[in-house]
Amino acid sequence: MNHKVQAMLSFSLYVLLGVIFAFSVILVLPVYKRYADMEKNVAELNNELKNAQNECLTLTREVHDLEHSAAAAEKVAREKYNFCREGEQILIYK
Repeated sequence: MNHKVQAMLSFSLYVLLGVIFAFSVILVLPVYKRYADMEKNVAELNNELKNAQNECLTLTREVHDLEHSAAAAEKVAREKYNFCREGEQILIYK
């Protein structure tokens, strides 16, 4: 083979590889961006799930206390509904 023909084939091969690489990068970048966005979304949803589980646990404990403890029920009645015992007076400061 002639040296010029070999150099031309080598150059053509490099150009072809460059074009293939460029197209593969163009095709992969949007998919990678979508993947990164979904990964971020999953992390946010996991954080939201953890917060909801903590809130559920807190509310479950509160319900249990209200069902089994007269003191807890009295505390809610006094704080939330401004109830008082007989003979007591409620003072509201604003």
